[in-house]
Amino acid sequence: MSRALVAGVFGAYHHVLPYPLVSRAERFKAKARGKLRIEYRERNEGYKKLRESLLAVGDMVEISEDKKNPDTWIIESVEERRNAVHRASFGRQQCLAANIDGVVIMASVRSPEFNLGFVERCLAEVQISGVEVLLIVNKYDLITEPDEETEKVLRWYESISISVQRETLKGGLSPSLRERFAAGTWLLLGQSGTGKSTLLNQLFGQSLQAVGEVSLINKGRHTTTNPALYCDPGNSRLVLIDVPGLREFGMHHRDAHEIRQAYPDFLRYQCRFENCLHLNEPGCAVKAAVEQNEIPEFRYRYYVSMLDTVQENFKPRKGDYWRGIRK
Repeated sequence: MSRALVAGVFGAYHHVLPYPLVSRAERFKAKARGKLRIEYRERNEGYKKLRESLLAVGDMVEISEDKKNPDTWIIESVEERRNAVHRASFGRQQCLAANIDGVVIMASVRSPEFNLGFVERCLAEVQISGVEVLLIVNKYDLITEPDEETEKVLRWYESISISVQRETLKGGLSPSLRERFAAGTWLLLGQSGTGKSTLLNQLFGQSLQAVGEVSLINKGRHTTTNPALYCDPGNSRLVLIDVPGLREFGMHHRDAHEIRQAYPDFLRYQCRFENCLHLNEPGCAVKAAVEQNEIPEFRYRYYVSMLDTVQENFKPRKGDYWRGIRK
């Protein structure tokens, strides 16, 4: 058997690359063995389980040749993931990427406007996933003076150790940003028009190769939100995973306890109850900090908004103070 990297997902079929990656590696068509699909289905049966594919881009697998079909390989096993980034959409959980080194959240100050809600939800998911995050705010060439409200948000992020890069990508990458992308596997999150394609072209130039963008099984291109893996034929150390057409970033696949852990600036406050959700509980130090302007209002507002999204999935744990929490 050989080790391989999942580079594309097309229903029951997948694109895989031999691993470790080498320059100009050839991709193969592969299909998971039936027992893997059965085991996965059994593990995910139950009340309110969100549907998700067996494999995701970035998964490491063991493959063997299919003696009956020389054009297809068989996925025999899947390695345990180091990490994974998910989103929820229309009642379905989607794993956007697995085994990554970091996440790039793309935003812009103009065309489109800075979407704070989208950025907050992406940051929350990345914090829960436990991977490095970089926020790139693009298109500073379109404004004469920075928007003060946006700058307040960015300064707060920097104060809680979130890396922020203010860029004009169409003019080229700054030296610090190019150094950041010298190697590693990065997931790109951002809405259309924020500059993800520009970033890809600046990093890879004319050698850009979309691995798995066009199906090997005659089913056309990826659907709009299927992750696409990009690698530079001349630099196998750098891999980027883009999610094209990403309009929404739902969080209802998470529970209230995970959302609470996604806000490191809240965790330094000692509430009366250890598992305080910072809603209606007495003795909440976080709500007091918001009232005293120690925590920005926008952070608390989006935190409560995400809790409202996940309330139906919330089940109190032993020791929780949960009576009186909003329905």
